[in-house]
Amino acid sequence: MRKLEGELAKMVFVVVPMVLQPLLNFCFLLLVARASSLEIYGSLALCIVLVSIIVGFSDLGLRDYLLSKPAVDRGLSSGENLFFPSTMVYLILAAGTVAYLQFIGGNDLGYYLLLASLPEAFALGVLQKSLFFHYQKQDRLVSFSSIDALHRSLPFGLKIFLYWLTNDIVMSVLVGSLVTLISYVFWFNFQCVRPPGFFSNGARPVTTLMLIITRWRSWTPFTISFLSFFLYFGADRILIDAFLGSEALAIFAAAYSFIALGQIVVTAFWSLFMPRISSGSAVYSKRGFLFLATGMSAVIFLGYQVFAAYLFGYIYPESFSEASVVLALMSSFFIFRLINVVFEMHWIAADRYSTFVKMRVGCGVLSVTLNALLIPVYGLLAPALIVVVAEAILLVLILCSEWRWHRTAGVLTSFDAVKPG
Repeated sequence: MRKLEGELAKMVFVVVPMVLQPLLNFCFLLLVARASSLEIYGSLALCIVLVSIIVGFSDLGLRDYLLSKPAVDRGLSSGENLFFPSTMVYLILAAGTVAYLQFIGGNDLGYYLLLASLPEAFALGVLQKSLFFHYQKQDRLVSFSSIDALHRSLPFGLKIFLYWLTNDIVMSVLVGSLVTLISYVFWFNFQCVRPPGFFSNGARPVTTLMLIITRWRSWTPFTISFLSFFLYFGADRILIDAFLGSEALAIFAAAYSFIALGQIVVTAFWSLFMPRISSGSAVYSKRGFLFLATGMSAVIFLGYQVFAAYLFGYIYPESFSEASVVLALMSSFFIFRLINVVFEMHWIAADRYSTFVKMRVGCGVLSVTLNALLIPVYGLLAPALIVVVAEAILLVLILCSEWRWHRTAGVLTSFDAVKPG
């Protein structure tokens, strides 16, 4: 019992700082929703999706791979193997998203908002992930989370103040974005550039890139896993903008702004326990993790139901009322999400991650296909339900694979007794 309380306390220390920035982001979105039209809010929502693509994919999943035991054993777990590839990928993604808004989707406001957000995208997609890697290697994640919360939160507080003062959304985003970049540059320089340890001696960008490229088979599963998650939470909003327009996207984004808060718990759960499980020093058995995840999932789901039914209408204007229904439906996703994360972490440790990635990608492709077919017919109810169905199907596939694996190994009674062959 004391062990459980200790681990939950650590999670609280990690989660609370991580919630601060999304909370301020939510306040900024709420201010924009109350002070502007659905079209402007929808343009901002599309910009946020594209920035999240840049931030999420900039490291190609290398951060998690370089923290894993195979990367450590091969001597690859050094800072330049994350920083240089992430910078290159950031430049490619930034150019691609700008081209998308200029020639394909969105509108002029969305285009200018994206340009204004690119400094922040570099700070969060490259510098912040490099710092996370540096602190995690030293088992100082709680310290990192507290400092990171400050660096993330102050620019959002500035955005809120400037928008309240000027009602100029582009200027507010640009100033906040530049402050974020400057803040992380100073932190990165102080922690990773000046002291030895982050970059190995004689590190060269071209040599590093070639080394990472030649090891592509090792880290590609992590990249594909990130891609599959985008297919869940990202592609749907782009399709909503394409089929239903920016006003419908604004309503869906209002609901998702609350879902993003729940995702912080999932991220903290992964950040705390994945390195331990991967290194073989987990504090619980797989069964214990599953019980913990199930209890947390139930609490999160019930909290969302109460909030959507009784509190949502007090926060967002009447024009966003449909978002409460979307939120109630989407929150069912958490019933399955944390449980799937437990299996994902243990499958990485058991060198079965490629199987998980195939399942995740399959469910992601199914999600995108169903959204493309059903959004024009059923509107916002379609993506809200599809993400839940896709995550539930993933859990069914995982359980079927677990059953086959244990049957093959000759162990039918205990998750914890199985060793990979």
